[in-house]
Amino acid sequence: MPKACSEAALSLLTCMEESKCFKEDKHSVYDCLKKQNDDPIAAEECKAQRTAYYLCKHSQLNMRTRIRGTRAY
Repeated sequence: MPKACSEAALSLLTCMEESKCFKEDKHSVYDCLKKQNDDPIAAEECKAQRTAYYLCKHSQLNMRTRIRGTRAY
């Protein structure tokens, strides 16, 4: 299960490395993620990737999802 969210994590990391915070301001990826919580403009840059990573990690903890599998609509 540890590798289950590796694709979502890689997508988030790639997006953060392309962000303005990382490239122009020379902050670390961790600092940029923390900064996104405070700044609504910066939060829009990688919002989809961050949400996908969150949902993937959340589904690992949710017993109902672990038993039934992920929903595919």
